[in-house]
Amino acid sequence: MLKYGDYGKYRNKIYKITVDMDDNIFIMTRDSEKIDNSFKNPNNTGLFEKIVKPNELSDCIRIKPYGIKDGEKLEISKERENEYKVVTSDLLIGTKLKLPRIDRVSWMGWIPKSDVTLIEERKPFNPYDLV
Repeated sequence: MLKYGDYGKYRNKIYKITVDMDDNIFIMTRDSEKIDNSFKNPNNTGLFEKIVKPNELSDCIRIKPYGIKDGEKLEISKERENEYKVVTSDLLIGTKLKLPRIDRVSWMGWIPKSDVTLIEERKPFNPYDLV
């Protein structure tokens, strides 16, 4: 499964991290094995979340996946079973890869996973920088 965004450890388990407009830090998971009664499922979607403090998080990392196809670097925005949805704002790359043009400056399309080399750019960050 493609990972994108901020992740960190809370009580030795890794969770996805988000921040709301009030600077609340949320950890989130769909894995019921990783939750206790302090987690909420506010929209009954199976996504459990909990507000935490920056000092409760460790090993925080920002993950940004991208792909290389025919020597060109592409943003990967989504994943299906056998394909990645790739995006570029470069006319020459979009044309070279025969991606559909979706607006004046963007080309986007689905490419077989077997044609793309997946690279995950991982950068550590300080959880206090979230707020």
